[in-house]
Amino acid sequence: MRLTLFATLLPIAFGVVGCAETPRQKAASIDRETADALKLAQALQGYSPGPAEECIPQLLRRYQTSSIGKTILYRVDNRLIYRNDTTGCQQMPFGDILVSQNPGPQLCRGQIITTIDGISRVQTGSCSLGAFIPYRKPKP
Repeated sequence: MRLTLFATLLPIAFGVVGCAETPRQKAASIDRETADALKLAQALQGYSPGPAEECIPQLLRRYQTSSIGKTILYRVDNRLIYRNDTTGCQQMPFGDILVSQNPGPQLCRGQIITTIDGISRVQTGSCSLGAFIPYRKPKP
């Protein structure tokens, strides 16, 4: 009985250890997160956050989008930026295109979006949108 239990648990233990991050990978991850936080702070400098919104209109506006880590910024104009912290869109490669396929006129929390390579048009990933946090620049 003990031998069978040991033989069963041994591969599981090695599988868990084999998936652990190395110290170098942890350091790189922390460095990337720190760099992303700095980029976000710079992009949103001078803007004040408002209450989170579940959806934003998609058809009436054209957004300039940029991604920083897992965050997508939807720039409406010089006075309004929507911040969306996604689930699953970590470090989108430069040049990838965000594609949303929804039947309605809005982008909403929980919606799945895909990323495709800008040259080959091959799908490179997908993620779920979070709440939209409006950042407004105060009027002078």
